[in-house]
Amino acid sequence: PTAVIVAREIAVSALREWMAQRNLRNTVKVSWQGKLKTACTMVALFVMLLATASDLGVSSLWYTSLTLLYVSAALTVSSGAAYFRAAAPTLLQPAPLPKRLVKKQ
Repeated sequence: PTAVIVAREIAVSALREWMAQRNLRNTVKVSWQGKLKTACTMVALFVMLLATASDLGVSSLWYTSLTLLYVSAALTVSSGAAYFRAAAPTLLQPAPLPKRLVKKQ
């Protein structure tokens, strides 16, 4: 799940930057799904650190943290898809030709 979360963060950050360059930052503004994903990830990591710091070995805390991390990965995919769906009209429109290739009339 970690690779999915990191890949989504990189992709969405790049998407936001690209959209901002086109003055379309509001198209991919932060959503409630992204906030929920962040909160879930932070809680999962906190519980995971707590579980590894305890002397109990592999405890129910560890399994709880893994479950939360997988929930966070699912939220990651869902929220990332929502951002790319919102940006799809801009992403899918054809790029303009460079000025040097445009014929003057």
